[in-house]
Amino acid sequence: MKRALKKIFIITLCAFVVIVGCGFGITYAVLNANAKEMPKDYTAGSKVRFIAHRGLSGEYYENGEEAFRAAADSDFFYGIETDVYFTADGIPVCAHDDNAFENEDILITGSLFSDIKDLPLKENSYGFRGTEICTFETYLKICGASGKAAIIELKQEDMTDEQIIYIIEAAREHCGDNFVLICFKKSHVEAAENHDKSVVTQHLSNYGFLGLLSAWDGYNISLTYKRMSKTLVNEAHKRGREVGVWTVNKFGLVEKYADMGVDYITTNFDFSEEWSNR
Repeated sequence: MKRALKKIFIITLCAFVVIVGCGFGITYAVLNANAKEMPKDYTAGSKVRFIAHRGLSGEYYENGEEAFRAAADSDFFYGIETDVYFTADGIPVCAHDDNAFENEDILITGSLFSDIKDLPLKENSYGFRGTEICTFETYLKICGASGKAAIIELKQEDMTDEQIIYIIEAAREHCGDNFVLICFKKSHVEAAENHDKSVVTQHLSNYGFLGLLSAWDGYNISLTYKRMSKTLVNEAHKRGREVGVWTVNKFGLVEKYADMGVDYITTNFDFSEEWSNR
């Protein structure tokens, strides 16, 4: 009796493993069948590039003009990242949160630009306070004049396709092709690519498995450092896709992910001295 039960258990377990394996294989095949065509001139992993997170936000107020200019003045950074929302009258501004002000009841998306342009901004995690919100146009001018890549996060959840197109056209005007659109919402990424196939995008994720699915589906990916792995880097690079990691604020971790072969490291700090001595 015990032998029969043991035999039944082993057969059941084997069947379960086969079913799960087949399901995973089918999922993988479907995803790869829909994957995008790989670029022919891809150089993934050839050189890590550093991105200033919300400008040089370890030393200046995040997403502020001072932080952007400081990042622009540093040879350490390849690009400058920002987050974008639109005011109620259609002016794009740089802020991580919709309620970016000392009075957190005031929302960017629910206000006219003229009513919020001089409002004091709330204290951030570094204890910095902002005096006024920075326009997206000012940010683009700084990126364009300095030759830094504009790394633009489409932060607003309900951003329309028309607003995404506006961002693309404004970025082209000031930065040429030297900009990247990044977003957690894949629908925003798709809207950008549907408008202009040449636009470089990254799909953001807080989860390794979702990052892996996006890489399999042909997207460039960017993940929190807590979920980045060599497996993810390898899988993305095998498919000709770039990999970013954020937000890496200790130099030991900078070295770790650089050695892992990521293409972009986003950080709040200028590690140029430590990097040059590496």
